[in-house]
Amino acid sequence: MMTTFETALESHETSDFFKGNGKYFARGSDWGDHLFISNWQEMCGTLKHQKAAQHLLTTIFENYVEHLKEDYSDAEGLLSNISAYYTLKNKIALLSDNNYDLIESLDEKSKNNIGKLFRLLRQHYDIKNELLPRYKFNDEIKRLKLKGCLIDLEHL
Repeated sequence: MMTTFETALESHETSDFFKGNGKYFARGSDWGDHLFISNWQEMCGTLKHQKAAQHLLTTIFENYVEHLKEDYSDAEGLLSNISAYYTLKNKIALLSDNNYDLIESLDEKSKNNIGKLFRLLRQHYDIKNELLPRYKFNDEIKRLKLKGCLIDLEHL
């Protein structure tokens, strides 16, 4: 039986997989939110058996970033995916072997899109989440740094 990640790969739906759209939605809380890290754990379980796992991850993440719209929903999902990556980076070898860093490995077009979306988050994140028990945007950035993200994502 194929995992949802294998289905996404075979169907060329990795962008939907990263977004948690449709069959790739991983219900993770009482609020009905998508649990991004669950998809990342499943994906890593499959990727660890691939010969060029890091190259494949870079390629599919570039595809995901390339198809993001410049809107709040996609920007927030990007933050969640990057956070999931850095949460797992020191726990799953393929995410860091040979000094690999997913964000550093991306092409310039993808990095520029990430920069745009993080600047959008800077403007809207605290306002959109004002009534929710979430961290402020600056806290999210600090948490990413504590997890090992040394890249200034807003200035890509």
